[in-house]
Amino acid sequence: MNDRNLRQSELIAGVPAQAGFTLIELLVGMTLLTLLLVIATTVLIPVMNYVSAGQAKANTQSNAVPLLYKLQKDVRQSDYRAVFIDQSGAQPLPGPTATPADVTVFAVASARQNADGDACFPRAAFTTVSGFGSPNWHGFEVFDLRSTNNTLTCVYETASFSGCDPPSPPAPPCQSAANTAITKGKAVTTASVYGAAVLDIKMKADATLPVVDFTIKALSTVNGRTNATTYTNDILSRN
Repeated sequence: MNDRNLRQSELIAGVPAQAGFTLIELLVGMTLLTLLLVIATTVLIPVMNYVSAGQAKANTQSNAVPLLYKLQKDVRQSDYRAVFIDQSGAQPLPGPTATPADVTVFAVASARQNADGDACFPRAAFTTVSGFGSPNWHGFEVFDLRSTNNTLTCVYETASFSGCDPPSPPAPPCQSAANTAITKGKAVTTASVYGAAVLDIKMKADATLPVVDFTIKALSTVNGRTNATTYTNDILSRN
């Protein structure tokens, strides 16, 4: 063996062998890693659930706020005496001391001149009676809460006020006119969506007239978590 080969043999022989993990060390390491994962899961799951719940509630607000804003504009330009709920036909709002009515269909008198079946939003121009300044009633906006997909639809329907006493306009539209509009509105199968993710609507007249009380339950689902939040709004009508 020459000197070069001898030196290489000495270098190789001088390299210490790398020690591996013993079985006990591996078991201890795996146990510690498992404990860390369990602790992390225990801590993070409540945080993730809290974030999902918060997002679900925020989504109900994003659904309810635009709906209440549009309702406020429609009811504000109407008359609380010309807001009717559908309970085996058009009925006036429950009184201030009564329990709010759980409704799926209701009608709000409108002084806008649209065509039957038109969407309620955006709106036509508001009209007034010449020489009076009071609303020149032309029809009703008919709202229908569709339970199959939790959407609130709305269509405009013209109405005849010839049977109203006192005559309308300038007096607010009467119950018979509302009943006709509601019947036509409920027959529309392609009504425009007015509000999404609406679970429930309750209404009644407020103790302070001419205010109409609305209670709306909005729905949202985030990451499999369903959240329903109730919003109330006391809307001042024109009269």
